[in-house]
Amino acid sequence: MADQPGARTAPFYAIPPRRIVSVEHPAIVKNLDRAIDTLQGDAGLARILDPPRADTPANLLLRPEDAMSRPLQSISSASNNILLKVTVPKRTGRKRKRGTNEPFTGVAVTTTPTAPQRRSAREFLQSLRDNVGKYQVEPVGLVNRTHVFRGMPDYVFSTTSSSFVNRFREHILPFDYEKMKHFDLNMSKGETSNVDIIPPPSFSQGDIPFSYIYRQNPTVRQSIDNSGKITTANTQKIVKVLTHLVSYDVATIPTSPRESCPPIDTLDKVLQETIAALTALFEQRPAWTRRGLRNSLPTAEHRYALRHAVPYVGYIFRSGPWRDAIIKFGHDPRTSPEYRMYQTTMFRILPREADVARDGYTGRRHTLARPNEVPLDQNNDSNLPTDSHFFVGDPPLPRDGRMWMFCDIMDPTLCGILFPADPPADFVRETCDIISDGWYGNGTLAKTKTIMRAKILALLDDKATDDAEFANILTLPDYATPESVMKDFWLDPNVASQKEMMMTTELRAMIKGAPSWKEKAAEDKKLGRGLGREEQEEQEEQEEQEQEEQEEGGQSARAKGKRAVRRVQFQDDVVGGEESGEEEMSEGEEEAYEQEELLEAQVAAAAEAVDAAAAAAADEDGDESDGEEDGEEDEDEVDEVDEDDSDEEQFEDDRDGDTTMLGAGASRRAAD
Repeated sequence: MADQPGARTAPFYAIPPRRIVSVEHPAIVKNLDRAIDTLQGDAGLARILDPPRADTPANLLLRPEDAMSRPLQSISSASNNILLKVTVPKRTGRKRKRGTNEPFTGVAVTTTPTAPQRRSAREFLQSLRDNVGKYQVEPVGLVNRTHVFRGMPDYVFSTTSSSFVNRFREHILPFDYEKMKHFDLNMSKGETSNVDIIPPPSFSQGDIPFSYIYRQNPTVRQSIDNSGKITTANTQKIVKVLTHLVSYDVATIPTSPRESCPPIDTLDKVLQETIAALTALFEQRPAWTRRGLRNSLPTAEHRYALRHAVPYVGYIFRSGPWRDAIIKFGHDPRTSPEYRMYQTTMFRILPREADVARDGYTGRRHTLARPNEVPLDQNNDSNLPTDSHFFVGDPPLPRDGRMWMFCDIMDPTLCGILFPADPPADFVRETCDIISDGWYGNGTLAKTKTIMRAKILALLDDKATDDAEFANILTLPDYATPESVMKDFWLDPNVASQKEMMMTTELRAMIKGAPSWKEKAAEDKKLGRGLGREEQEEQEEQEEQEQEEQEEGGQSARAKGKRAVRRVQFQDDVVGGEESGEEEMSEGEEEAYEQEELLEAQVAAAAEAVDAAAAAAADEDGDESDGEEDGEEDEDEVDEVDEDDSDEEQFEDDRDGDTTMLGAGASRRAAD
């Protein structure tokens, strides 16, 4: 190390005016010649040292022997580094105790020239520490540009078994004209097997690795199990409920819980108490609604555990007359008319505002307690509701459910329909209709649901209904057939009120919309047992007459009907609403109607222009006969326009009625 004058301890060195480019090779270099080959040899080094542009990247081939491999491109960035050459004394191989001047011991290193061995960074640092003041430092030059390879290499497709690529590599890539003359293509046709597919120039379009930012789920917590081992558990994992859900036509009903249910003695104490309470409730009656069981449990903890206790006591019908009813294991309500009281009815009750809907109109059942289930005093379970599963027909209406079991209906009018004091002989079916009606007649259920829907509408506004309003509805029969539905389920407009006429139409639509009715109608149509022509014409005349009578009710009745359709719907009518409902014209329909009117005006104007041109041509020709014919056509055209105008006026009058008139009026005017 050269001595420098003065009091400074750090020496000064002069940097030679030599320009150096640094290349950080991504591989561990053990063979310098092969490392240079990966940089495309001397041509590649010349391009790195003298690039056409300052930021021109360098190419690196991981397989330089394969001319079809895709190279890696570097990132060329400016730098301001210095390359130093540090020379340390050569190791002889002899050793002595550190810090002493004892002679070296051991065998000296041979002077025979051998291949240089790569020394690790740790060995270099140790050598510098051992030779303090004995090593020399020499600046080599300034490194003003650095090439780094940070991109991901492309996928590799082996072409060693490809005959075409091998011939191409042998004859074309050497760029020898004599070899190129021997290259030919296979021009044969019809090859369908072992077709030589040439790989694309590249497989991946991006070489920058994506940062996925993996992190642990924040809801996962560590805990210690019974054996003392540390385990992880997701605190928000959805607990699978193992309840038996069966269809209406299941052949064999469940008689015990699922085998995958954990044993009761291994469950939580609160859950065991809930199962015991449900078992006692099912001894009282074989079927319950979920809301009825919830109201019968004493504490809030038991009500929270209800959904996990149901799989141990009963099963649930997914569809049919006992839909969503929880039935005791081993009991089949389809076997006896005594179980008709456990049939259920479900309504879709929509709030006035969509934002206040707890389920967003999806009907999804929530696992948490409903607002009226949480007691005001958390320490007092006496404030929990116990009778909200009953339907009494008087305000207020419980808002914690939308399904009722027939035995839980306490309204006198509805009880008189479902459980009459002196029922007729054929009141109960001989065989159960497992699809929709159960043990009741289709007319009985239609009357029950129609009147109950009207009562719910009134209770939503905290109003009570007058049972005298349904007197004529109660006179309708309990059964309906395709031959009698229009005769027997019809009221005299001189006797019945406008509301009863609308309810009768709704009742008929409900009967015809039942799955069992549609199935039977399709079967009759297939077998050719439909109504006769005279009976069909008679039914059509009655429908037209009733429609005219309902249209005379005024706009107020229509507005009430629209509001009713939106707020309360039968659960089956979740797509299009009620068949008897009258919907207002939407914004899209109004816009389409305006476009149709504009198009009709343009067509009429074009027709008048064509007629005027034809009339002028006829006058110039002086053909009287043609003029008379044109005059007749003009008169006919005026009559058609007047008829269209009258149709438009009639359409405007009926616009607030049935919205299906829009398409009919438009098609009729287009046909004219």
